[in-house]
Amino acid sequence: MVAEVNMKTKRSSDVEEELKKTDGLGLCTKEKDDLILLPNTRPVFCSSRPVPHATLESVERELNRLQEMGVITPITHSQWAAPIVCIKKPNGKVRVCADFSTGLNKALQSFDYPLPVPEDIFASLNGGTVFSQLDLSDAYLQIELSEESKKKVVINTHKGLFKYNRLPFGIKTAPGIFQQVMNKMVA
Repeated sequence: MVAEVNMKTKRSSDVEEELKKTDGLGLCTKEKDDLILLPNTRPVFCSSRPVPHATLESVERELNRLQEMGVITPITHSQWAAPIVCIKKPNGKVRVCADFSTGLNKALQSFDYPLPVPEDIFASLNGGTVFSQLDLSDAYLQIELSEESKKKVVINTHKGLFKYNRLPFGIKTAPGIFQQVMNKMVA
């Protein structure tokens, strides 16, 4: 158990300059992820859901932002499609989420990669004197998908179909995939 934690924050001017250069979404170049389907799976295509008029402009802004960052790409045809769900964040912006419970999550083969528990993390820090803090904003979206997986991870919106190029939130295997990538990167 952790008895005492002394927090000191120190950033050099070199680190500050590097942080200014990395405005935007990062991209993990270690590997591209494959979403593996169960045998004999049939694609599921769902219609788009209506977007409330009050949030329409915010949703379109977020879809444009995701497209500009290369997270999503418009497409004209797909065998797979999930509707979107829009969630208002505390800062007033909108998060566009895919409802993959409509079909894809049921069709995905489980990926039971072990997730760390706090006790193990704290035990591994025992005796350490210098620590770093990582803020992994939009963490899953930094993991690129394989070309085959991109065909499965499609959203159906009021603006048409978009395929994800990066690992989206809501995929049942995303936590394990992300943890495996993190373990490879910090090992």
